[in-house]
Amino acid sequence: MLSEVTSSFFSAPEEPSQEGSPFLEPLHSSESGYSELWRINRLGRFRVLKCLKPQFRGNPVYEGLLRKEFQIGFSLDHQNICQYYSFQAVADLGNCIEMEWIDGRTLEELIAGESHSTELEDSIIDQLCDALSYMHSKQVLHRDLKPSNILVTFKGNTVKLIDFGFSDSDAHSVLKVPAGTAVYAAPEVLRGGIGDVRSDIWSLGLVISALTRRHRNVVSKCCEKRPRLRYSSVQEVRKALHSRWPLVSGVLFIVLVAAFALWPVVSGWFSSPKAPSLVEPVSVPVDTAVLTPADSVSIDEPAASSAPAKPKPARERPVQPSGTTDADAADATVEGADIDDLFRQATELFE
Repeated sequence: MLSEVTSSFFSAPEEPSQEGSPFLEPLHSSESGYSELWRINRLGRFRVLKCLKPQFRGNPVYEGLLRKEFQIGFSLDHQNICQYYSFQAVADLGNCIEMEWIDGRTLEELIAGESHSTELEDSIIDQLCDALSYMHSKQVLHRDLKPSNILVTFKGNTVKLIDFGFSDSDAHSVLKVPAGTAVYAAPEVLRGGIGDVRSDIWSLGLVISALTRRHRNVVSKCCEKRPRLRYSSVQEVRKALHSRWPLVSGVLFIVLVAAFALWPVVSGWFSSPKAPSLVEPVSVPVDTAVLTPADSVSIDEPAASSAPAKPKPARERPVQPSGTTDADAADATVEGADIDDLFRQATELFE
């Protein structure tokens, strides 16, 4: 059984050597930017100094921009936002912002360099939403949200939002002109507008799209061209990211499409076949003559009345042959007539 002993170093500690490790070492200097970053080793702790490039030092506009960034960064205190410590003048660098040193890589480098799990993607998005939501609660807009301004630490994969050089707040009345990176800037900012919370939400949607192919419905609403159609807050974005409804609605849509496509087949399976007729149909010739209502027979009438009564033919006068006289015709009539009729006719004549 191991016994507990006093803790100590496994090897003798040595005095840190400054040889080969300058007091100041450059970290980053972009070609298009106005500032540069230096790392300083101060009392055994690394800090970062942000200062203006030599050609911009002393310029009132850029000096005001640097001071405004410090004031905004210093007012924020969140675990997912880089800490700002002080604003001081440093020899050979001019006015500088002293801020937190973060041992990590940018989100841009993480996306391009290594494979990552969906759990890490969701963690990064959640932490980013937390930081941005906190900023907006302080009436601060980042205005330059992009993968290169998001750091992820090597230990713990903690998100750190950096670079507030173009940020703005309600408390400041200077440097209100539109700013940011054109690729990630919202359409209203590119048109010359100042933007608002929904402008940051546009950039957030593009960052999520660059990190993962999931959450397309959320990204689509974040990146609506008309600001009023976007999410009104980062809390709404996060709620939509954790909602199961997009997945359920997608499954229901697929099921409905499949049911509509298979309905003719399924309905044929369950339809009952017609019973076969026991009596074969007999074809009866139909007279082409059109029946009139007079030809119809009522069921209530007796069968004898169904046949129309034949009218009695009128007694036709015999045709007188040619070459005979009226007297001859009368004699012929008398010979064929009934005696009683002749007697009756004669009596009527003499009366």
